[in-house]
Amino acid sequence: MVLQTKRTGGLIDCDIHPVLSDFDELVPYLDESIQQYMNIGKFAKGALAKQNSGSFKFPASPYANPLPVPLRADAFPPSGDIPGSDPAFLAQDLLDRCNTTYGILNIGHGTMAAFHNVEVAAKYTSAANDWLYDKWVKSDPRYRMTMEVTPLDPVMAVKEIERIGKRPEIVGINLHCVNIPLGKRHYWPIYEIAEAYNLPIMLHPDAEGTGDYAAAAGVGPASTYMEWHTALSLIGQRNVISLVCDGVFEQFPNLKVNFIEYGFSWVAPTMWRMDKNWKALRHEVPWLKMLPSEYIRRNMRFGTQPIEEPSRPKDLVELIQMIGAEHMLLFCSDYPHWDGDELDRAFLHFPEELKQKIFYENPLEAFRF
Repeated sequence: MVLQTKRTGGLIDCDIHPVLSDFDELVPYLDESIQQYMNIGKFAKGALAKQNSGSFKFPASPYANPLPVPLRADAFPPSGDIPGSDPAFLAQDLLDRCNTTYGILNIGHGTMAAFHNVEVAAKYTSAANDWLYDKWVKSDPRYRMTMEVTPLDPVMAVKEIERIGKRPEIVGINLHCVNIPLGKRHYWPIYEIAEAYNLPIMLHPDAEGTGDYAAAAGVGPASTYMEWHTALSLIGQRNVISLVCDGVFEQFPNLKVNFIEYGFSWVAPTMWRMDKNWKALRHEVPWLKMLPSEYIRRNMRFGTQPIEEPSRPKDLVELIQMIGAEHMLLFCSDYPHWDGDELDRAFLHFPEELKQKIFYENPLEAFRF
């Protein structure tokens, strides 16, 4: 349970997860060919749905959370539906109780980003965006959303951004991670329009471990959920290095990239190692005009959840101060997920000035408000 805070300043929650109660919620937004492909709507009980061969299966990670209740037990709406499925209840249970100024919605029911049929992935993504906007964003003025695009086809991604990216309630682009590092020129058309629209790129775990284009964690697939969950920081680290070394922030100096739910303590050794190597190997990356750490501080932000928990909690504050990351951290509740961080417990040892930056000032700058 998130306790009522004594804060006097604003609060922007950068990671709230709405979910579908049922795939049929997307029927109004999908043409019949995709409905038939997915066995939903009027095709749900048809002959195709009864066949094992050729039936659609939503891409799912093999790393299922082993906990009996992987979602918060106190987040079930009065209807008994899935936590995160009721906009009104979520607004009451989270936004009202925490005195939240804005809550950023990042779709939490899975992604088609790594799906092998890119045409289906793109249409599903568009439908999910419209569902999120119509059902959730229109229901409460405090809701904001990130829009999803398929990272496998930049042309389709750009078209989707052109279609809805100027809506004021959309504050970022949820790109998702596949097996193409974020610095590659493959993504540059997306970055160009994102910079033009002043929309940050947001990377959030979801596609890892799902679909044919899933990114392996580290040196290969994990054996357990614990291993996969711990190794997510390696995905974040790899993409930070790629973004900097491939010169994305020289080409797009005003582009912002927000890493949500990858942790952040690993940023410190990544900065130190990159700066050290750049001094000796800068001839390989002559387009970099600054230390790698300077690009990271200028262009990247990191969500606080899941917050690291050292044996001496104040060590985390010292690490943040050590690398000058006070302006780089964004508050994330991760509601209604099992490992969400509670506002009045996760930051007990943080100075008030730092909490105000994390809770409001940094998110206000990191997303398009």
